[in-house]
Amino acid sequence: MSIPKLPARFAAFTVGLAALAITTTVALSQDAMRKITRAPEAEINKHIDRDWFKKSMYNLLDPWLEHSIAPNGFIMENLDRQWKPYGTQREATINGQGRQLYTLVVGYEYSKDKRYLDAITKSADFLLKMHDDQYGGYYDRVAPDLKVIDDSKTAFSSFAIFPMAHAARVLHSERYAKAAMDAWHEVKTKMLHGGGRMNYNRDFSGPGRSPAGRGGAGPGGPGAAGRAAQAPPQATAAPPQERPLDVHMYEAIMALYEATGSQEILGDLKHQWDLIDKTYNYEVGYLPEGFGGGTGNFNVGHLFEWSWLLSRSVELGAPVKFIELGNRELDLGLKVGYNKPEGGIWMNADINGNLPRRYMIWWNQAELLRATAHYATLHGRTDLWPYFDQSLAFLKKNFIDPEYGGWFEGVIPGSPREALGDRAYIKGAVDGPEFGAYHQTSMYHDLLRIADPKFRYPAVIKYSAQ
Repeated sequence: MSIPKLPARFAAFTVGLAALAITTTVALSQDAMRKITRAPEAEINKHIDRDWFKKSMYNLLDPWLEHSIAPNGFIMENLDRQWKPYGTQREATINGQGRQLYTLVVGYEYSKDKRYLDAITKSADFLLKMHDDQYGGYYDRVAPDLKVIDDSKTAFSSFAIFPMAHAARVLHSERYAKAAMDAWHEVKTKMLHGGGRMNYNRDFSGPGRSPAGRGGAGPGGPGAAGRAAQAPPQATAAPPQERPLDVHMYEAIMALYEATGSQEILGDLKHQWDLIDKTYNYEVGYLPEGFGGGTGNFNVGHLFEWSWLLSRSVELGAPVKFIELGNRELDLGLKVGYNKPEGGIWMNADINGNLPRRYMIWWNQAELLRATAHYATLHGRTDLWPYFDQSLAFLKKNFIDPEYGGWFEGVIPGSPREALGDRAYIKGAVDGPEFGAYHQTSMYHDLLRIADPKFRYPAVIKYSAQ
């Protein structure tokens, strides 16, 4: 299968980015330049072994490629330690299908392996068939034969936009770019009510069913099931205060802008940057948003995820001061959630570092590694290398399966793996929480990107150097 020729629109955008990178960085203040000074190559190479990270990424992705993709593009997520299907649940959620499609795109980006390209084509086709052609939006959950199980339209529609945008970027595909843009337009026109809190029924006339089993509680935890769905505001009610998009929807429109260079999406991002600035808790040092919790119970991984997103935003034109906001998110996450004796971070913690449960979940570790390496490499935070090194060693020892490849879901320090019960050795799950390869792949992708000697930050600072 050949890759479509780069459309002229994409080519022009790429040339424009290169020119802007040259012309706008000189306008930065000395303080801003200090914040974006790249570490010496010898220092980066000492901590980030690109060959190891690339090999580790494919030790994760290759089994998913081999064992999870059905002929019609359905992605099986319930996989045991040896990558065999377990249980009876055979379902695709927009959340899981989209996340795994993204990992296939990254797998192809770094390998150019035709097997990944074929899997992208099949899995993207399946995801596009999850679209509701009558009312718009994407069904939340379908069977392998695309029979609708849950017709709700939820915030996880971000994972219709995000993987399609990356597929458009990597494959230079107008089709996937249009699909991502259309999905975002539907979100904007049908779902962005109630300050951005989104959960609707099929025709968007009322609340949908709360997405089951999506919480990050891990085995034995409460998860998200049982949280009451929020009804959209009535037309006569006073509109609620608008808040920034949740972490995944924000990430999705960032990817959409990167793929298309659309001035419309740039305008949407600028609006989000303004909301982030207005909403950010400058006293504590974090961005309050739906998935991240708050001072009484932080979702620690999201502190690190937002830290990375704030730095990445500056590459796309956000104010340089977002780097400092990201520094504060990162420092807060280390303060309240770092496992000081061994490395890694806890799943949840309050502002004083108290833990509701001594549990460490896989995706938090990926976000910790991505953020600490990113700020140490690009923003002069040499103090973060010990956290990165210790946590990488902890990850290798506790989360990566040396026998069958892939990652385990969680760890309870001081307890045997069997203490995690039925999920102790699984490699994937549709629910409870969704467990796939998205967070790990995002970490691998960024570390391979920034550790490349050719990479310079800011790759682009186009619109705002304050």
